Amino acid sequence: MESLNILLLGIVTRKREGTKVAYGRHESFYLRNKWISKGLKHVDNNSTFFYEKDNFEKIGLGKNMVRSLRFWLTALNLVQEENKHHTLTPLGKIIFEKDRLLEKPATIAILHSELLLNRGDTATVFNWFFTKYKETVTTRAELKSAFKVWVEAKESKPVSEKSLDRDIDVLIQLYTKEADENDPEDSIFSPFTLLHLIKEERSGDKSELIRKNEVNYDTTNLTAFYYLLLRYSQNEKVELIQLDEIMSNDTLWGKVFNISKSEAIDILNKLATDEKYPLEYVRTSNLDNVKIPQITELEFLESRL
Repeated sequence: MESLNILLLGIVTRKREGTKVAYGRHESFYLRNKWISKGLKHVDNNSTFFYEKDNFEKIGLGKNMVRSLRFWLTALNLVQEENKHHTLTPLGKIIFEKDRLLEKPATIAILHSELLLNRGDTATVFNWFFTKYKETVTTRAELKSAFKVWVEAKESKPVSEKSLDRDIDVLIQLYTKEADENDPEDSIFSPFTLLHLIKEERSGDKSELIRKNEVNYDTTNLTAFYYLLLRYSQNEKVELIQLDEIMSNDTLWGKVFNISKSEAIDILNKLATDEKYPLEYVRTSNLDNVKIPQITELEFLESRL
């Protein structure tokens, strides 16, 4: 009975207007280093891997971890499911071929942006924190309280507080769980810590501060920033994007990477000098527009990763 209660608390769903809203599908596990590589390899070899009873033995993870891995691969738009078969998405194929170990910060930044798209309402807490939650410095308790208030206003039926608590805990761990410097074999850290988007601080009285930071990026490699512009252009079927959109839209730089307007302008100026796909960045007194080349984000990524 106890295990059943845990399962019910861990996965909470509700149907509204034809969509399914979910919380806690990560099984309380943040994404571990090398999980992506393992998962993509097994799906590429066997489309029914996640439905096989001995899959946990084949991949060397616990049963709950395998279910968590399945969530992460889907939430990050690396794997898609149809009729109990999983296949790599176009993005998943590119990353599997070019950077399945997630060694390039640009790859991780792109996956972070894919997670925030919250496809199927399965990655709600991540989208909420970066695109809806306004505070840049808070405590873990305040964060949990604010998330519960937001969920209660959004949902017509009660959602388990324990499930929401675990969502916040996994959110923080995903972006802060670093490798043990004293253990070179440590592999339970999260690759997303390289982005430095969240910092957890402890004060003298041991209370925890959670700080939302701007993304850590290399000015000589702006692949992730260009990817987001191209994805937005393709999805919205627009050729011109305003600077204000880049800063305020939930899928673009200001929200996804938490950068300032001045930083965005600097990045746009650099992208305007791209050797193969230069942007046209036109600054006027009233409106700043960016003209996007007619290439898909996947075509671009294929040439850059």
